[in-house]
Amino acid sequence: MRDDGATTMPPRSAPSRPPPWEALSLVANFLDAASLAAASCVSTSWHAAFSDDHLWARLCRCHYPSAIGLLPLSDSSVNAGDRRSSPHRGLFALFHSAASRGRSLPEPRLALADVTFAVDLFAAGGQNMLSFAVAACDAGVKKAPGGVFQFAVDVSDRNAVAGPGKHWSVRWTAVRTGLGVAPAAIVMMDAKLPASRAGALGSGVRGESWATEGLPAPGCGGGKLEAEAVVEVSGEERLVEKVRLGVLLDCRYVSVDEGLRYLQHFLL
Repeated sequence: MRDDGATTMPPRSAPSRPPPWEALSLVANFLDAASLAAASCVSTSWHAAFSDDHLWARLCRCHYPSAIGLLPLSDSSVNAGDRRSSPHRGLFALFHSAASRGRSLPEPRLALADVTFAVDLFAAGGQNMLSFAVAACDAGVKKAPGGVFQFAVDVSDRNAVAGPGKHWSVRWTAVRTGLGVAPAAIVMMDAKLPASRAGALGSGVRGESWATEGLPAPGCGGGKLEAEAVVEVSGEERLVEKVRLGVLLDCRYVSVDEGLRYLQHFLL
C-alpha cells in the first residue's frame, strides 16, 4: 500500500507457456495409440508432434507387424489424409478397427418364425404312420444364450404306432414360410432308424431310436454338419410319443444362430 492510501495491484503472473517443441517429441515416444491420437487434436503444433510417422510405425511394428508389408496403400484403403501425412497411422487405424470388430458373426437373416419343419415317419413296411408340420418357433426350443438348435415335438396324442420291423424311416424337410415370400425348402435328412435301438419294450416302458445323416454343404463350404432325428416310443406296440430334431457338428448341437445361418444358405 502506498503512503497516500491508494492500494496497489499485485503483480500479474506471467502466462503459462506451452512446453517446448523438443519436450513434445520426447513425450510422444512413450505414449500409446489412444494417447497419441488424443494429443494430436490439441493444436496444430501438437498435431505435428504427435502425428509423426515414425511414432505410428513403432506402434505398427509392435501390434501389427505384418501390416508393414502392405505399404504403400492406395487412397481407397485408408483415409487419404492419413495416408499422405502419416501412412503408418492410417495403417494402424485400419488394423485396429478390424480387431475392434472382433470375430463374432452377424445375426442370421432368417428367424425361427420364418421356418416350418415338415416331418414324415414311415413304418417298416413303408406305410406312413405319422406326418406333421410345425413352425420351428413352436417346436419346443427357446432362443436364449447358450440355446441349441434342437427341437422336440410331443405327438403322444396322435396315436401313431411304429409297429414291429427292423427299421423305421424319417424324412425331415425345412421350409421357409411366411406371407409375401416365395417358399423354399431343403431336405434335412431322409434316413432309416434301426428299431432295435429302442430295445424290448413292455407295457409302459419307453425307448428311443435315432439316426444321423450328413447335411449338404452350403456353397461356401464349411464344417461337416449332421442332421439328427430321435423317435421316442413306448409299449409293445411302439406308440410314438415324441420326435426330436437337431443339427450337430462334431457330436455337439450347434447354436440356434448357427443353425439359422446354415438354413439361410438354402432358404433365402
